[in-house]
Amino acid sequence: MRTRDPAHRIRLIDFRAESPPDQLAYAERIVHDGITVARCRLNPNPGCMIGALQHTVIIHESEPFDLEWQLSPTETLELRQIVANDLHISAAERPVFLRWQDTPKVLVIALQQSFVEQVANDVCDQDASALRTMVAIRDPVIEAMAVAWRQELANRGSSGRLYAEHLGLALAIHLLRTYGDGSIPPHVATGGLTSRRLRQITDYMEAHLDADISLKNLALIVDLSPHHFSDVFKISTGRSPHQYVLDQRIRRAKELLMGTKKSITEIAQDVGFATHSHFTEQFRKRVKITPTRYRKERQ
Repeated sequence: MRTRDPAHRIRLIDFRAESPPDQLAYAERIVHDGITVARCRLNPNPGCMIGALQHTVIIHESEPFDLEWQLSPTETLELRQIVANDLHISAAERPVFLRWQDTPKVLVIALQQSFVEQVANDVCDQDASALRTMVAIRDPVIEAMAVAWRQELANRGSSGRLYAEHLGLALAIHLLRTYGDGSIPPHVATGGLTSRRLRQITDYMEAHLDADISLKNLALIVDLSPHHFSDVFKISTGRSPHQYVLDQRIRRAKELLMGTKKSITEIAQDVGFATHSHFTEQFRKRVKITPTRYRKERQ
């Protein structure tokens, strides 16, 4: 088996950049403030050092193929057949030597360094640089999370920033706890928001139902970290911020369906849904009928 050329190239991929690098082609992609999720097809790679500017999770979705890798120049070059749901965890700006000949399809979740660093500081006072690079592993927790990411890609990001930040926060915490330095104690929130702070948040949500609400901005209103805010908000309301906003959007949509002659598309936009279809899907999930039927039955 050949070893890598001493004059090897180093490639650091920026998954936020509009133009894909030579190593891959985008099929679908969503970019939020600290999070990028994409489905890609990898191009054959004869061998080079590859990493990313972001902390990344890459989940394989296609037929088996052979992958060679070397985590450091002092380690042995390894070879393994990669199958669907095998995944790689890549710490930001830490390239490893990789070589493959096929064109596999992958799901990529890329977290900005600043996003993960904030989570590390908020949750455990840990250095995010302690995150280990892992190649060709299985992780049932990440596999389960990938279902939600795939659905969000299929919906073209119609759930918005609040949902993406919620998913990204959960992934960052799992990565740090499982592949960090092992020093993160379980976090248990013991109290909710004060009535004044809760009213501040719910009033803001009500006033911005038509906007792409951000978890980070909600947390800033009450001077909390996004992670801590999510915990105490759920204690206070019994729902995550994302679920609470969805419920309020559906409530407001019912009012507009009964009290106005606006079209379903106009109402969807007025209450913050990116598309008619996503509004109808979420309305039917919660009310058990479509918006059109809801309006007809009440008229």
